[in-house]
Amino acid sequence: MSCGNENPATPETKVHLKFIPTFNGQPISIDSVYTNAFGQQLRVENIQFYLSNIYAHKGSDSTLLKQAFLFTLLEPQTLSLNVSPQTFSSLSFGVGVPGSLNKNVDPSQYANSNPLSVQGSNGMFWYWNTGYIFVKVEGRYELTGTPNAPLMDSYAFHLGDDPLYRVLHFNTGNVSLAEGDSRTFNIEVAIDSVFNRPLDPIDLSIDNLTHTTSNFPLAERVTNNFVSAFHLQ
Repeated sequence: MSCGNENPATPETKVHLKFIPTFNGQPISIDSVYTNAFGQQLRVENIQFYLSNIYAHKGSDSTLLKQAFLFTLLEPQTLSLNVSPQTFSSLSFGVGVPGSLNKNVDPSQYANSNPLSVQGSNGMFWYWNTGYIFVKVEGRYELTGTPNAPLMDSYAFHLGDDPLYRVLHFNTGNVSLAEGDSRTFNIEVAIDSVFNRPLDPIDLSIDNLTHTTSNFPLAERVTNNFVSAFHLQ
């Protein structure tokens, strides 16, 4: 008769990606009213986006950590990934869904737990456009900038088409993970960049709605602004 556990569980090795939404450097709040570059007031009420093809890189070697994940981000959210013991020096991920998984794909082929499935996509799939919505940013605004003025009008940026898929790379320095180790990376998502990126601020009096095909130039502009929001801290 033996005592104890003869086959203890192997300790898991993990990478944690903590995404922290901010506006003007402060934690974002659905209750807060913000001002854009045009003096217009706005509230952010919904942020959803896909990350895909999350890789760790060391030289020419790359390890896939996660195929796809759907975020709803109005407070910090952490994606915890089981990894093999390894050394890497950078991370990369796509914002959106890559072309190989996006077009002419039946989401019902996936298990419900998969973020690309009918249930898992949580409304982020366009049956009429045969593809996924990569990013949603929604809220309300008003144009006068008058303090305490009601925000009566809504904006909606629904972004999703193969040309809008973007891949971001982050240098992490040399990271070595032995068995049972874990490492957390904090990634700020500066949502003010969606509206106030100096290269292309968004005037909500003109540009307040896109479902991508209905206004592709605006979808491309907002996509570029959104991907500029990610910063490894």
